[in-house]
Amino acid sequence: MEVQTETPKDIRQSIIRQARELFFTHGYTKVLMAQLAKELGMSKKTLYQYFDGKEDVLKAVMKEYLAESTRKVERILQDRELDFKDKISQIFSYVGTRLSAVNGQFIADIKKNAPSSWQLLQNYKVEAAFLRFNALLEEGVQKGHVRKDINRPLAVVLYASALETIFNPDFTKQVPDELTRQMPEGSAQVFDGLVRVIFEGVLQEK
Repeated sequence: MEVQTETPKDIRQSIIRQARELFFTHGYTKVLMAQLAKELGMSKKTLYQYFDGKEDVLKAVMKEYLAESTRKVERILQDRELDFKDKISQIFSYVGTRLSAVNGQFIADIKKNAPSSWQLLQNYKVEAAFLRFNALLEEGVQKGHVRKDINRPLAVVLYASALETIFNPDFTKQVPDELTRQMPEGSAQVFDGLVRVIFEGVLQEK
Protein backbone atom coordinates (compact mmCIF):
# COMPACT_ATOMS: atom_id res chain seq x y z
CA MET A 1 0.00 0.00 0.00
CA GLU A 2 1.30 3.42 -0.95
CA VAL A 3 2.24 5.55 2.06
CA GLN A 4 1.22 9.16 1.67
CA THR A 5 3.66 11.71 3.05
CA GLU A 6 2.79 15.26 4.02
CA THR A 7 3.75 17.92 1.54
CA PRO A 8 5.43 21.16 2.67
CA LYS A 9 2.06 22.87 2.12
CA ASP A 10 0.34 20.33 4.41
CA ILE A 11 2.95 20.85 7.12
CA ARG A 12 2.66 24.63 6.86
CA GLN A 13 -1.11 24.39 7.24
CA SER A 14 -0.73 22.14 10.28
CA ILE A 15 1.54 24.73 11.86
CA ILE A 16 -0.96 27.52 11.16
CA ARG A 17 -3.88 25.53 12.61
CA GLN A 18 -2.00 24.63 15.78
CA ALA A 19 -0.66 28.16 16.20
CA ARG A 20 -4.15 29.62 15.81
CA GLU A 21 -5.47 27.43 18.62
CA LEU A 22 -2.58 28.36 20.91
CA PHE A 23 -2.61 32.09 20.12
CA PHE A 24 -6.37 32.48 20.42
CA THR A 25 -6.45 30.56 23.71
CA HIS A 26 -3.32 31.81 25.48
CA GLY A 27 -2.44 35.06 23.71
CA TYR A 28 0.49 35.86 21.46
CA THR A 29 3.36 36.63 23.82
CA LYS A 30 2.73 33.66 26.10
CA VAL A 31 3.17 31.14 23.29
CA LEU A 32 6.78 30.24 22.52
CA MET A 33 8.09 28.71 19.32
CA ALA A 34 9.44 25.81 21.38
CA GLN A 35 5.93 25.16 22.73
CA LEU A 36 4.45 25.29 19.24
CA ALA A 37 7.08 22.89 17.93
CA LYS A 38 6.41 20.48 20.80
CA GLU A 39 2.66 20.54 20.18
CA LEU A 40 3.34 19.70 16.53
CA GLY A 41 5.80 16.93 17.35
CA MET A 42 8.64 18.59 15.47
CA SER A 43 11.90 20.30 16.33
CA LYS A 44 12.31 24.07 16.47
CA LYS A 45 14.79 23.72 13.63
CA THR A 46 12.08 22.14 11.44
CA LEU A 47 9.58 24.82 12.46
CA TYR A 48 11.99 27.55 11.39
CA GLN A 49 12.25 25.96 7.99
CA TYR A 50 8.66 27.07 7.37
CA PHE A 51 8.50 30.36 9.25
CA ASP A 52 11.11 33.01 10.05
CA GLY A 53 9.80 33.57 13.54
CA LYS A 54 6.75 33.79 15.78
CA GLU A 55 5.35 36.98 14.24
CA ASP A 56 5.71 35.39 10.81
CA VAL A 57 3.53 32.54 12.09
CA LEU A 58 1.07 35.05 13.55
CA LYS A 59 0.75 36.90 10.24
CA ALA A 60 -0.04 33.63 8.48
CA VAL A 61 -2.65 32.80 11.12
CA MET A 62 -4.32 36.20 10.83
CA LYS A 63 -4.27 36.27 7.03
CA GLU A 64 -5.89 32.84 6.81
CA TYR A 65 -8.45 33.55 9.53
CA LEU A 66 -9.53 36.84 7.95
CA ALA A 67 -9.55 35.37 4.44
CA GLU A 68 -11.89 32.62 5.66
CA SER A 69 -14.20 35.27 7.10
CA THR A 70 -14.16 37.28 3.89
CA ARG A 71 -14.98 34.27 1.71
CA LYS A 72 -17.89 33.23 3.93
CA VAL A 73 -19.41 36.71 4.04
CA GLU A 74 -19.02 37.06 0.27
CA ARG A 75 -20.85 33.77 -0.27
CA ILE A 76 -23.73 34.98 1.89
CA LEU A 77 -23.88 38.34 0.12
CA GLN A 78 -23.98 36.67 -3.29
CA ASP A 79 -26.58 34.04 -2.37
CA ARG A 80 -29.62 34.99 -4.44
CA GLU A 81 -31.83 32.52 -2.60
CA LEU A 82 -31.55 34.45 0.65
CA ASP A 83 -33.73 37.46 1.27
CA PHE A 84 -32.22 40.60 2.75
CA LYS A 85 -33.15 39.94 6.37
CA ASP A 86 -31.76 36.40 6.18
CA LYS A 87 -28.49 37.77 4.81
CA ILE A 88 -28.29 40.21 7.70
CA SER A 89 -29.01 37.47 10.22
CA GLN A 90 -26.48 35.03 8.75
CA ILE A 91 -23.72 37.59 8.33
CA PHE A 92 -23.99 39.02 11.82
CA SER A 93 -24.37 35.57 13.37
CA TYR A 94 -21.25 34.42 11.54
CA VAL A 95 -19.22 37.51 12.44
CA GLY A 96 -20.29 37.18 16.06
CA THR A 97 -19.27 33.53 16.14
CA ARG A 98 -15.88 34.37 14.65
CA LEU A 99 -15.34 37.11 17.20
CA SER A 100 -16.25 34.87 20.11
CA ALA A 101 -13.48 32.47 19.03
CA VAL A 102 -10.83 35.14 19.64
CA ASN A 103 -9.67 35.80 23.18
CA GLY A 104 -9.91 39.50 24.00
CA GLN A 105 -6.48 39.36 25.61
CA PHE A 106 -5.11 38.12 22.29
CA ILE A 107 -6.33 41.26 20.53
CA ALA A 108 -4.82 43.53 23.18
CA ASP A 109 -1.64 41.48 23.03
CA ILE A 110 -1.05 41.83 19.30
CA LYS A 111 -1.93 45.52 19.36
CA LYS A 112 0.95 46.07 21.76
CA ASN A 113 3.46 43.44 20.65
CA ALA A 114 2.75 42.65 16.97
CA PRO A 115 1.74 45.92 15.27
CA SER A 116 1.95 44.59 11.71
CA SER A 117 -0.55 41.83 12.54
CA TRP A 118 -2.72 44.36 14.35
CA GLN A 119 -2.76 46.37 11.13
CA LEU A 120 -4.16 43.34 9.31
CA LEU A 121 -7.15 43.49 11.66
CA GLN A 122 -7.55 47.20 11.00
CA ASN A 123 -7.48 46.63 7.26
CA TYR A 124 -10.12 43.92 7.61
CA LYS A 125 -12.31 46.26 9.62
CA VAL A 126 -12.16 48.84 6.83
CA GLU A 127 -12.94 46.22 4.19
CA ALA A 128 -15.76 44.63 6.21
CA ALA A 129 -17.40 47.87 7.26
CA PHE A 130 -16.86 50.34 4.47
CA LEU A 131 -17.18 47.94 1.56
CA ARG A 132 -19.32 44.93 2.46
CA PHE A 133 -21.69 46.62 4.87
CA ASN A 134 -22.21 49.47 2.44
CA ALA A 135 -23.04 46.94 -0.30
CA LEU A 136 -25.51 45.23 2.04
CA LEU A 137 -27.24 48.51 2.82
CA GLU A 138 -27.41 49.39 -0.86
CA GLU A 139 -29.17 46.08 -1.54
CA GLY A 140 -31.55 46.79 1.33
CA VAL A 141 -32.46 50.19 -0.10
CA GLN A 142 -33.04 48.77 -3.58
CA LYS A 143 -35.31 46.03 -2.22
CA GLY A 144 -37.26 48.33 0.07
CA HIS A 145 -36.01 46.93 3.37
CA VAL A 146 -33.97 50.00 4.33
CA ARG A 147 -35.44 53.48 4.45
CA LYS A 148 -34.26 55.69 1.61
CA ASP A 149 -34.00 58.72 3.87
CA ILE A 150 -31.33 57.03 5.99
CA ASN A 151 -27.86 58.54 5.58
CA ARG A 152 -26.12 55.36 4.44
CA PRO A 153 -22.53 56.59 5.00
CA LEU A 154 -23.46 57.43 8.59
CA ALA A 155 -24.93 53.94 9.09
CA VAL A 156 -21.70 52.49 7.72
CA VAL A 157 -19.69 54.60 10.17
CA LEU A 158 -21.87 53.30 13.03
CA TYR A 159 -21.20 49.73 11.93
CA ALA A 160 -17.48 50.48 11.72
CA SER A 161 -17.71 51.80 15.28
CA ALA A 162 -19.23 48.48 16.36
CA LEU A 163 -16.24 46.67 14.88
CA GLU A 164 -13.89 49.18 16.47
CA THR A 165 -15.40 48.41 19.85
CA ILE A 166 -14.41 44.77 19.38
CA PHE A 167 -11.03 45.29 17.74
CA ASN A 168 -9.90 48.08 20.07
CA PRO A 169 -9.62 46.70 23.61
CA ASP A 170 -8.94 50.21 24.95
CA PHE A 171 -12.33 51.50 23.81
CA THR A 172 -14.48 49.78 26.42
CA LYS A 173 -12.07 50.89 29.17
CA GLN A 174 -13.37 54.41 28.60
CA VAL A 175 -16.94 53.38 29.41
CA PRO A 176 -18.02 54.04 33.05
CA ASP A 177 -18.40 50.94 35.22
CA GLU A 178 -22.08 51.70 35.72
CA LEU A 179 -22.64 51.19 31.99
CA THR A 180 -20.25 48.27 31.44
CA ARG A 181 -22.09 46.29 34.13
CA GLN A 182 -25.24 46.55 32.02
CA MET A 183 -23.53 45.55 28.77
CA PRO A 184 -23.49 41.96 27.46
CA GLU A 185 -20.50 39.83 28.34
CA GLY A 186 -18.21 38.72 25.55
CA SER A 187 -17.18 40.39 22.30
CA ALA A 188 -19.69 38.46 20.19
CA GLN A 189 -22.61 39.51 22.41
CA VAL A 190 -21.47 43.15 22.43
CA PHE A 191 -21.16 43.15 18.64
CA ASP A 192 -24.58 41.54 18.21
CA GLY A 193 -26.17 44.09 20.50
CA LEU A 194 -24.57 47.01 18.68
CA VAL A 195 -25.61 45.92 15.19
CA ARG A 196 -29.14 45.20 16.40
CA VAL A 197 -29.39 48.76 17.68
CA ILE A 198 -28.17 50.02 14.29
CA PHE A 199 -30.61 47.94 12.27
CA GLU A 200 -33.62 48.55 14.43
CA GLY A 201 -33.19 52.15 13.34
CA VAL A 202 -32.86 51.50 9.59
CA LEU A 203 -35.15 48.59 8.77
CA GLN A 204 -38.42 49.49 7.10
CA GLU A 205 -41.42 48.37 9.12
CA LYS A 206 -43.91 46.26 7.13
